[in-house]
Amino acid sequence: MRIANFIIAGTEKAGTTSVFTYLSEHPEVCAASRKETDFFCDHWKTDRNRSLREYAGYFSHCPADVPIVMEASPGYLGDAELVVPRIAQILKDVRILFILRDPVERIYSSYNFHVGRLDIDASVDFATYISRCKAYARKEQTPEELGMDEWYLRVLEFGCYSRYLRLYLEAFPSHRIKVMFFEQLKTDTATFMTELSRFLEIDSDFWSSYRFRKSNVTFFAGNETLHRMAVMLNDKAEPLLRSNPAAKRFLVSIYKKINQRREGYDAMPIAVENELRQFYRPFNTELSGMIDIDGAIPWIAQSLAESA
Repeated sequence: MRIANFIIAGTEKAGTTSVFTYLSEHPEVCAASRKETDFFCDHWKTDRNRSLREYAGYFSHCPADVPIVMEASPGYLGDAELVVPRIAQILKDVRILFILRDPVERIYSSYNFHVGRLDIDASVDFATYISRCKAYARKEQTPEELGMDEWYLRVLEFGCYSRYLRLYLEAFPSHRIKVMFFEQLKTDTATFMTELSRFLEIDSDFWSSYRFRKSNVTFFAGNETLHRMAVMLNDKAEPLLRSNPAAKRFLVSIYKKINQRREGYDAMPIAVENELRQFYRPFNTELSGMIDIDGAIPWIAQSLAESA
């Protein structure tokens, strides 16, 4: 019975899908049949043996001689209080990766991504969305009163990385935790993957001839009915598509030719950006004291300068 010994545990909209896809094509890595199992959030059982059996189902296809067995559930960071003791109970020697991104850029990317997926109504502009997230965080209104699913209302607080990362650092040996940055992944993908490979103790030369492609790029559809059907089919077919990344890329490219209205999104409103920078500043500053940061990460450097 094989279970994960490596988890990409955070965070959403920070390149986790791309990194998961790259690693899944490495010969020394076997990926879960579903990228986001969310097992330790949503499917955990109090019976440890039953949990082990159910979790192992995501990796039943993994050969015994492949050293790294991987899953990626970015929600594990924000749900750390719930997830950490569960992971610690059954994955004693797990290695955990967190890819962090400027929390201001991350929440704007998340908002646009979920508008594109029709999870958030396009009539709710970004400023309104942030005000709803804050109202929820202050416990002033319920998700029902705000007219949104609770998960999307929690995205604002998910960017308070230090609050959640601390729980992992307290529960697992430091050599089992790797914190990397989306900005590094975007600037030099090959170097990022080489560093990650050393953490996993797998062949880093694999990336010298690898062709890196972005995954999960935000786009907006023309026909919403067709898009809802496509999203539903993608979710249901994920285990099959994950086992054949080339086929998934081909199908996505065909679908975009048929129903993509536009790719990417407009610049963030400056007033909301300034509001968010102030909100996240203390958490970014705290994060800088918790981990070793190799090189300047602009959003952390900015928070340190403004806090001085």
